[in-house]
Amino acid sequence: MGGPVVEMSHAEGWDFQAGAEVGPLSPQEARARDSAGLPYVVAYRAAGSAGPFEVRLVSWRDHYAGVWVYDEHGRRVEHLELRLLDEDRLLRRYTERWVYAGPEVPEFERSSDRTVLELFPGGTGLAVAQTSGRRGAHDGDGAGPR
Repeated sequence: MGGPVVEMSHAEGWDFQAGAEVGPLSPQEARARDSAGLPYVVAYRAAGSAGPFEVRLVSWRDHYAGVWVYDEHGRRVEHLELRLLDEDRLLRRYTERWVYAGPEVPEFERSSDRTVLELFPGGTGLAVAQTSGRRGAHDGDGAGPR
């Protein structure tokens, strides 16, 4: 009946190389930062798991929320960028997904399938599907391979 237990942690930032929080925060401190528009991070893990399955980076003063989804091998498989348009509306501005051929394939391997969807406030957008390769490997800076 009960599903897996999810553990949630909060921090001031996220180290993409280490896959870990930087500057741990209590839930109350994270709530206060959210109310003030200051940046913070929420990481979600399955109980007992070393790595996260999702990391959310939030900075309302920058009108930004980013979501990184991880697979069971610790690789990022999806990146969402949300933009706060006004007090009540978020725009899913950017989505990027990677499909790895197997568990041994490194994160952002250039031979991996990749799809990108960009949406703009005026109602236009761009969709790109790249199969078996793209313009170059990711440099590991955490900003995504744009």
